[in-house]
Amino acid sequence: MQPSDRFGTETPAEKRPVDDRRRPKGTGSIRLRQGRYQAIYSFVDGTGRRRRRSQVFKTKTAAREWLTARLAEVATGQLADAAGLTVGEYLTKWVEALNGQVEAKTVSWYRWVTRRHLLPALGHTQLDRLTPVEVDRLLAARKEAGVGLTTMRAIRVTLGKAMGDAVRKGLIYRNPVELADRPKAQKPDATLIVWTPEEVGVFLRSVTDDRLAALWRTAAMTGMRRSEICGLAWPDVDLEQAALSVRRAVVVVDGHPHVKAPKTAKSRRTVELDARTVVELKEWRRRQLEETLRAGEAWESGDWVFTDQLGKPVNPDWVGKRFRRLLTLTDLPSITMRQLRHSHATALLRAGVHPKVVQERLGHSSIGVTLDIYSSVLPTMQREAVERLVGLIDR
Repeated sequence: MQPSDRFGTETPAEKRPVDDRRRPKGTGSIRLRQGRYQAIYSFVDGTGRRRRRSQVFKTKTAAREWLTARLAEVATGQLADAAGLTVGEYLTKWVEALNGQVEAKTVSWYRWVTRRHLLPALGHTQLDRLTPVEVDRLLAARKEAGVGLTTMRAIRVTLGKAMGDAVRKGLIYRNPVELADRPKAQKPDATLIVWTPEEVGVFLRSVTDDRLAALWRTAAMTGMRRSEICGLAWPDVDLEQAALSVRRAVVVVDGHPHVKAPKTAKSRRTVELDARTVVELKEWRRRQLEETLRAGEAWESGDWVFTDQLGKPVNPDWVGKRFRRLLTLTDLPSITMRQLRHSHATALLRAGVHPKVVQERLGHSSIGVTLDIYSSVLPTMQREAVERLVGLIDR
């Protein structure tokens, strides 16, 4: 005879909890269903939604072991629920959700890496089944395809950040990128392809008749980033004190110029100017005012230093292309605007300028960055310093 409850009605055995005592709240339950044992538990996912999970087992022991393991995952924050998402679906939503949270240039870079490298290789993989081995396989394939070290690192950083956010949201319980191998390659020497001071002088003399001669002079004599030069405004320039302040940058995002804060906090800095650069900036200011009068109402309002004939700030990508085009008119080694910045720093260090001064002038986040980038120049500096010391002591 089946046992009765207090009101005299019978409770079917298969619908009663297997354990006689009620389990504490939050510890799940085990029920007998059609001769099998169903373990049930609930949890709150990374989005704040409460979810319920269950699984059926042949024995109560197996059900209890499974339930205990799942509850341990809940307690330690290792529970994952990707809800059937593929890597492609997750990455697409993840990139778009970054808008407004990080800089537009960074979002654009993440989007490009995702579309170009991640979606074709991993798009159909289930998010919760992505393994370190698959990440290693992706990076190896990209390397064989001739992808450069910078892009390889960008692939790993982008995927790593995306998977880290997936862990934080409770979609997966570990980041497979953290367990994957890091791309290994010797860091290129930034001073390997730079101009000597003499070659910088040759270039500046060759562009004296160019409309933006003052821009090329400013870039060569300050070591400023291309984006910082394009972001200069006249209130930032003090021609009487022969100095300028870096307060903003112009970058290209999805093909369009975008004004942003400087790269790092240290990038906000004051840069001293030489007398010849001051003269050329004054001449450029006079010419720009003439262009303003000729353009009339078509002139775009703003105080940008380097502009086109209608007052719009020059596009950084255009500046880079214009620089390379001007080089074709000379016999100088071909370099980029970034290498022109390296040329400035290398010349200062070889002239005996303290690395701390170079760091502040270039806007590096720390002197360690400066020493790391220009480490190949330091042995020469040390030899010159020793020789000067010997000259003082043994004279």
